[in-house]
Amino acid sequence: MHSHPLVSRLNSITDLALLGAGDLPIMQLWIRSCERVMEKGIKSLFHVDRKIYNTLSVLDVGYIPKIANAAIFAIISAAKALTDLSIGFCDEVTHAAVQMLMERPNHISSQL
Repeated sequence: MHSHPLVSRLNSITDLALLGAGDLPIMQLWIRSCERVMEKGIKSLFHVDRKIYNTLSVLDVGYIPKIANAAIFAIISAAKALTDLSIGFCDEVTHAAVQMLMERPNHISSQL
């Protein structure tokens, strides 16, 4: 899957931008290296009344320094269709979050 060259350089996404994305039936979302995304934005993305809650299957949050266990817990407990999660170089994510990923019933493919 290829992205437009301009789209691939959008790394200034914020928590506020994620709020709007939650109402869309997005299946794949790459916010890798979006350093302005915080845990609050990730949690709000997966609020139960959002369309993305049931449609998102691929999520890349790698290289986001402010992503920690709470965001990972929110993602894996809320995103019902998620099959692929990339959390590479999220230095605040600990073994506890990785263990929870491994124990998830439908065991998503995670790139650590």
